[in-house]
Amino acid sequence: MRKRLATRPATLALALVAFVFAVDLSLPLGVASAVPYTFAVLLALRAKPGWVGPAVAGLCVVLTGAKIGIVPERGNTEMWKVIANRCLALFAIGMTTLLGLLRRSAEARVRQHEALLARMSRVAVAGELATVLAHELNQPLAAVCLQADLAVHLATDAAPAELKAALGEVAEQSRRAADIVRSIRRTVRPAGAAHGPVDVNEAVRDVARLLDWRARRAAAGVSLALAPDHLPPTYGDRVQLEQVLVNLLQNALEAVEAVSGPRLVVLETRPAGAAIEVRVRDTGPGVSAPEKIFERFYTTKPDGMGLGLAISRSIVHAHGGALTAANRPDGGAEFVCVLPAYIEEPK
Repeated sequence: MRKRLATRPATLALALVAFVFAVDLSLPLGVASAVPYTFAVLLALRAKPGWVGPAVAGLCVVLTGAKIGIVPERGNTEMWKVIANRCLALFAIGMTTLLGLLRRSAEARVRQHEALLARMSRVAVAGELATVLAHELNQPLAAVCLQADLAVHLATDAAPAELKAALGEVAEQSRRAADIVRSIRRTVRPAGAAHGPVDVNEAVRDVARLLDWRARRAAAGVSLALAPDHLPPTYGDRVQLEQVLVNLLQNALEAVEAVSGPRLVVLETRPAGAAIEVRVRDTGPGVSAPEKIFERFYTTKPDGMGLGLAISRSIVHAHGGALTAANRPDGGAEFVCVLPAYIEEPK
């Protein structure tokens, strides 16, 4: 049944509308006809393209009004009561359509936000890999190029021309390889980010809502212990900071999913002098090596790359902050992200 609802919502909605209209012609449903009509509208709003939902809603409105002219409902009921019942039905259909469209718009914004965070994460991973490759390959490539140039210089005039040509080609191709590595690094480096004041409490709330489905799947509770609303903002790129919070919260949910006891993740914000602290605590098994967890390619996950926390720390450092990890005495792990507070200078 769920599969049919997902694959053919428009067909099911139209079938339901036809069935309700047929019953409404036979029985004086009155305002009760709005209940199945609203369900048909909700079904149609799941269909693609997006105009199907409003079109079905319009059809329901027309049929609700047409019923009075086709089969009058007067009988022992005064006409004003009949009209009032039909107006209530129209109101229910209209409000259901409006709320459905607003919900669909909100879900589209959430999906767009998730896609942006996913893209930023992929770009960050690619940039980190390119940075590592550039750092690790530049030195051996430079050594190969230097040795090839030296060999060409040491070659005597009696040396075969083919040997000199081959050595020159080695030097040229090594320089070309170094240029390619640097080009890849420039390509994956993110463009100028949109920096500005960032409300940390609001960012934490958005990330918690974004990963609510992940918390439900892990059967875990996510508790927010946010500082009062007068918490100063930080300054930076909101998307990058949300990427850090998503990574920390997702790791915490994966940690508590592995335990059989209470599964709880707490996100706390509080002022710390001229800085802001964001603490992510969990009731998981803890971190085996807190001093190594931020190293590149270090991971305890079977399918992990070991770059998520390294990238998160790089982002926080780029914002003038610090990211640390430690095991809690009562069990579980705690990640602390410290960001400088932003105080706007008076003009």
